[in-house]
Amino acid sequence: MRLDWASLLEILQQSTRVVLTSHVRPDCDALGSELGMAAILESLGKHVRIVNAQATPPNLKWIDPQGKIESLATGVKPADLSDRDLVIVLDTSAWAQLGAMGDVLKKMRDKVVVIDHHVSEDNLSDRWFKDTTAEATSRIVSEIAQRLRVTLTESIATPLFAALATDTGWFRFPSTTAETFRIAARLVDAHASPPAIYCEICEQDSIARLHLIGRTLCGATVSHDGKIITSSLRSSDIKETGAVPSDTEDLVNLTLAVKGTQMAVILIEQSDGRIKVSFRSRSHVDASELAARFGGGGHKAAAGAILDGPFESACERVAVAVDQCWQNGLVVPVPGAK
Repeated sequence: MRLDWASLLEILQQSTRVVLTSHVRPDCDALGSELGMAAILESLGKHVRIVNAQATPPNLKWIDPQGKIESLATGVKPADLSDRDLVIVLDTSAWAQLGAMGDVLKKMRDKVVVIDHHVSEDNLSDRWFKDTTAEATSRIVSEIAQRLRVTLTESIATPLFAALATDTGWFRFPSTTAETFRIAARLVDAHASPPAIYCEICEQDSIARLHLIGRTLCGATVSHDGKIITSSLRSSDIKETGAVPSDTEDLVNLTLAVKGTQMAVILIEQSDGRIKVSFRSRSHVDASELAARFGGGGHKAAAGAILDGPFESACERVAVAVDQCWQNGLVVPVPGAK
């Protein structure tokens, strides 16, 4: 935990023109934290832009009704951000996860602040504000609002509630604490609507995604007496079902519903031939250390990485690593990995 609140609040109060960014393939915690932070800073009179490397996934556009989130992919130029006096990176601590925004930040590194809850990290900034015990980055953003004495509004509360709810698996993950519910209650008091948010996130599947789910579950296999479940999707599966890449989000968690499962792994082939692997652990295996073996990271219970192909080779490498970690009873940290 590296949260020097006095320093962080001073930095935020002294800034005037801020740009917020997060990781590629942004999820609810990334987008919700950005929107919540933007509204908090705007309430203090700051000029704020949110710029990501990639456009917001279609299934998450509802979280940004005013269209505040911009991207390099939709026309923002690096030169457009030269007037910013502060860059805040939210929900990631790794250059690789920033995509094209990483190149932009390397030229502004003296202005960069990182606010995150993930364990893994590299040299993004000299100013870190991290709490790896936090269940979501949105938890930290909620605390920032409280410490800055900013009154919560619906525009702050809704994206933060969505972020908090999804990163805790709708409050069912072990990271959920009594304080999680207290924060959620304050957001609901500020007019975040759990039924409306749940509907937007969980009840908007297309028939294509349902077919993709079917392929994922049909191809799942178990090992180690049913304690580990592994599934995979080829890029052809996504194309043949008519699904879009964002339809693959959260599929790994569906396999955890199988009785007796302590660890879930999914490999998803991307359109460029690389393979996204996600790990979920309810066991002695540290998912973040396992992901670090492939240059990725995350949390003890949930982590991921991107591997080079070919697909069959990636599947074999992941299977060997998972088997070794399970058999050893622990994961030995990769030298140099954090």
